[in-house]
Amino acid sequence: MLPLARPGMAALGVLVVVWSWNLLVWSLIINTEPSKMTLSPGLASLQGEYLTQYPILMAGSLVASVPLIIAFLLFQRYFVESIAFSGIKG
Repeated sequence: MLPLARPGMAALGVLVVVWSWNLLVWSLIINTEPSKMTLSPGLASLQGEYLTQYPILMAGSLVASVPLIIAFLLFQRYFVESIAFSGIKG
């Protein structure tokens, strides 16, 4: 049974990593020191009330999204296999 469940578990694992990577509120609640911020609240703090430095914000967004893109590319075949084994014909 485990070989058949492997694609679904891999897809679930990637989705859980993406979900936990993007936790903004939990990071803001736990971290009280600005030097220990994770990427999400750090990027949110770059937006000012009157001035936003868009080049720095976009560079930070790129740096934050590169690990997720790499993880997706590594596990892309598991997504395709989980869709192929789902049993939906179309």
